[in-house]
Amino acid sequence: MPKGVYSGWQYLRERSVRIYRRAGRDAAMEQDRLSHVRNTTMRKNSATRLRRLLPAGIWAVLFVALAAATALSSCSPKKNTAATRKYQEFITRYNIHYNGDTHYKETLAEMESTYEDDYSLPLVIHPAAARANEKAPQPSGNFDRSIEKAQKAIQLRSIKKKPKKQAGKSGDAKYKAWMRREEYNPFIHNSWMMMGRSQYMNGDFLGSASTFFYISKHFSWLPATVVEAKLWQARCYCALDWLFEAENILTRVKPDQLTSKKIRSLYYSTYADLLVKQKEYEKAIPMLTEAVKLATKTQKPRLNFLLGQVYTLAGDKEQAYKAFKKAAGSSSTSYRAQFNARIKQSEVFTGTDIMPEVKALKRMARYDRNKEYLDQVYYAIGNLYLSRGDTTNAIANYELAVEKSTRGAIDKAIAQITLGALYYDRHLYAKAQPCYSEAVPLLPESWPDLATLRRRSDVLDELALYSQNVELNDSLLRLSAMTPEQQRAVVDKIIEELKKKEKEEADAAAREEFLANRDAMGQGLQSNTAPQTFTMNNGDDSWYFYNTATKNAGRTQFQRKWGNRKLEDNWRRRNKASFDFNDFGGDNADAEGEDTEQSEETETNEQEKADAEKENDPHFPEYYLKQIPKTDAERQTANDIIQEGLYNMGVILKDKMEDFPGAESEFNRLLSRYPDNIYRLDTYYNLYLMYVRQGDTARAEHFRNLILTDFPESSYGMAMRDPDYIGNLRRMMDEENRLYDEAFEAYAANDNSRLHRIYQRVRTDFPLTALMPKFMFLEALAQVTDRNTEGFKATLMELLERYPDTDITPYASAYLKGLAQGRELQTQAANMRGMVWDIRLSNDSIAGDAEGELEFDLDPQTQQYLILLYPTDEISANGLLYEVARHNFGSFVVKDFDLEQMNFGRLGLLIIKGFDNVEEINHYRKVMAASPTLKLPPQVRPVVISAANFDTLLQNGRSFDDYFRYMRDKTYRDTEEAVLPPEVFGPSEGLEPEETAEETGPLYETEETPTEAQEEEPKEKPEEAPEEIIPEPQPDTEERPEAKPETKPESKPATKPAAKPEAKPEQKPVAKPAPKPLPKPAPKPKLPDYEPGSEGDDPLLD
Repeated sequence: MPKGVYSGWQYLRERSVRIYRRAGRDAAMEQDRLSHVRNTTMRKNSATRLRRLLPAGIWAVLFVALAAATALSSCSPKKNTAATRKYQEFITRYNIHYNGDTHYKETLAEMESTYEDDYSLPLVIHPAAARANEKAPQPSGNFDRSIEKAQKAIQLRSIKKKPKKQAGKSGDAKYKAWMRREEYNPFIHNSWMMMGRSQYMNGDFLGSASTFFYISKHFSWLPATVVEAKLWQARCYCALDWLFEAENILTRVKPDQLTSKKIRSLYYSTYADLLVKQKEYEKAIPMLTEAVKLATKTQKPRLNFLLGQVYTLAGDKEQAYKAFKKAAGSSSTSYRAQFNARIKQSEVFTGTDIMPEVKALKRMARYDRNKEYLDQVYYAIGNLYLSRGDTTNAIANYELAVEKSTRGAIDKAIAQITLGALYYDRHLYAKAQPCYSEAVPLLPESWPDLATLRRRSDVLDELALYSQNVELNDSLLRLSAMTPEQQRAVVDKIIEELKKKEKEEADAAAREEFLANRDAMGQGLQSNTAPQTFTMNNGDDSWYFYNTATKNAGRTQFQRKWGNRKLEDNWRRRNKASFDFNDFGGDNADAEGEDTEQSEETETNEQEKADAEKENDPHFPEYYLKQIPKTDAERQTANDIIQEGLYNMGVILKDKMEDFPGAESEFNRLLSRYPDNIYRLDTYYNLYLMYVRQGDTARAEHFRNLILTDFPESSYGMAMRDPDYIGNLRRMMDEENRLYDEAFEAYAANDNSRLHRIYQRVRTDFPLTALMPKFMFLEALAQVTDRNTEGFKATLMELLERYPDTDITPYASAYLKGLAQGRELQTQAANMRGMVWDIRLSNDSIAGDAEGELEFDLDPQTQQYLILLYPTDEISANGLLYEVARHNFGSFVVKDFDLEQMNFGRLGLLIIKGFDNVEEINHYRKVMAASPTLKLPPQVRPVVISAANFDTLLQNGRSFDDYFRYMRDKTYRDTEEAVLPPEVFGPSEGLEPEETAEETGPLYETEETPTEAQEEEPKEKPEEAPEEIIPEPQPDTEERPEAKPETKPESKPATKPAAKPEAKPEQKPVAKPAPKPLPKPAPKPKLPDYEPGSEGDDPLLD
């Protein structure tokens, strides 16, 4: 034995003896133990020699492996002893969890310190909550690493095994509770909490809520952890806008459960977030006040700002001023936040003298660091003046705010909306229109009364269109009456003003560019080298939309050819209906046409090219002179445009803006300037209605008499013969609604005769009702059950002619187009009910014109979706989402499914993603069907579709009905080939995918005479046919008796060879004779065991 080894053990023995002697222990036992160790070392002397022969690295690896194996075998999570629990806790806390927690804290600190809030709206309770709104400023930071560490800790260090039972403790309540635990690692709940918080910070609010729900159910012996998990779950629900669920959790938390500062802070901030979203501002103030006291250093300024906003919404401007002051005065607040808090202070200022505030804001405008915030400064000054009723100074400062805005974002939009509202209230519509037109598209979807602002903007756009047409053609007619010399003088003046304006714009742009470059190079502001004048480049070759001259030339050329058209789909059509009578055939094929451009290619010389360029350039007189009407026909066209503009301006002002004086002015202009205009009858009637609403009976009677005298046979004249016509008008709305309710009840009860009587009465008594399109549509649908195809077509054609722009138009157009394409009406014993899967997956009204057959990929091994279709007016979207999410979490521990919601009018979609093939989706549906908790309402309809096919529907704006029809037609032939022998289904070519009488019920008899081959019964399917085949989707209608229709030779059999798996027991298949012996067929393709397209069919057309 080496001397060094022996002396080392001797020293260790002597030192140990001294230590234990001082502690009062018996050292003899320790001496025996060390002797045993020494002997063991000596016995392993041979191993020591071997170690000298092998490299040291190999021995180090072997030693580490041996030590790891020993530790794992003795402290494995599969064992549950005091030692394993301590060991797993230690490893979890200081290894895996520590790394994840460190990353979480660092990422969270970065997120909170760098996030830039949108101060125009109430702030979110935490930057991570902004991830719920894609249009809101998004926070930085990715918490995936923390989630991975938490998952790793749970997977490797969780102790699920029950400890060994101890005798004599079966009656101990604490011991029973201990044995009922589902987790025995004392630290693992912290990893679960870290995973839930990281999911929340990443924006996965649904996944985070599921994690916290799991914690609250499986760690019941940790009450503080359960309370914290429930509060986080409520915060997730708030982010998802599930306010009822969040409130249900928060109201059940008791005050004595708020045992720590962290839990109290979480409780008050979450409850404040809930109340703010519920617009309960008075109740939110005390909660938010407590949350501010408990907030961290980075969160306190944000919550103070939010508190100021809540005070403002609650009407307490004095307290709001104080809260904004605290937010601006915090040392941890960024300059941007301080600036916005100072601006908000001025908005809620309640003092009598506003001039000190105005001067303070103007001083802020002089600072260079506030240069990009000048729009907010002037907007705040405008608010101060407006709060004191000084609209003149308010408008002046709002105009400066719009002018000084350099970012073109939400701040400019707010100033434009406020300025536009002032213009609108003063009937300055020409100035209000550009304000709304530019601002509304920049506002977020959550902006208050956004729908109202959009309607107002649309109305102003429409009004401006006609106003500009009238102004332009008036100017052209005045120029037309001048001599050529006078025309040239006017044109030269216009060109001079245009060049002067362009030079000023170019000078300003160049100066701004020079100053920006100088600032970028660090030059001082005292430098006086900035040029004051610049030379305009007439040969500007910049991009089209940056070149003013080119833009003006293009606009003028467009207006010369097309007129002043509104920017919208189908802009070439003066009738903006989403259909074309050419699609339906008949007498109206030429009713609506589109303008066409006819051009002739001729050779021109250089001079002619130069002249053509001048005519398209607003810097030359030829450009303007060409637009002046010279012939009587051109002058008449200009006058027609003016008449149309004046009449429509009056209607818009009367009906959509309720500006009766303005409407009266435009109508009078029309009647005085064009006494015999084509809009005279409609103008009289609009003036009559307007005076009735104003209570001016004398004037109303005057225009009533004009209608009876000049237009006695018109619909207005016949209706106004009744002396009590005004009383009828006042009762008309209630009576119309009552009659429509009766008509719909008659339709639902299949009482078509009663429906026809109500319709005729409405046509006679209320020919001008706004509900007439709906009455006509019900009448047309009733004609289907009556088997009156011509009546159906005639009613829909009349509907489209009289009402080309209603919400019923796309449906009527689609049905007529289907009939024109050769499809037949499907008649039933009862009136058809609406089916939401007919709705196209598009919010574009013009998408209804999509034509052509779509091709789908039926590969079952591609990524699949399970889509739940439901009517949004009958099913709660959030409720369905919650139930499916809860089912997924409770039924699938490993697999994670993504849920996405979409809406298309009345059709709602809940898309369940995460299926790699059809087999997975079939398994999911079986689990869903067997679930005791998830029961889908009968209105919810599951549809299986591949991701690629669903994208095809979305991109083409088509409906699920198109997909169902394709699946039916495509798979019918495949099913026959998989089941029937070749002589039964015949050759592939020549077959037409027409539906059988069994599917739709016969409406018309076929013209062909049946042959012997047609009358022969279909043959029985062979025994080797597979059990699982693709059945044809059937409509949700009552079961019909089997019929044997007349078919063409070698056509597919009337009775389908494949029966639905869900077929009713009493429905017996048609007996078929045994087939003739045939050669062994080729292997049949493996077919998916689900119904293609799930279910569904066209409710009306085949």
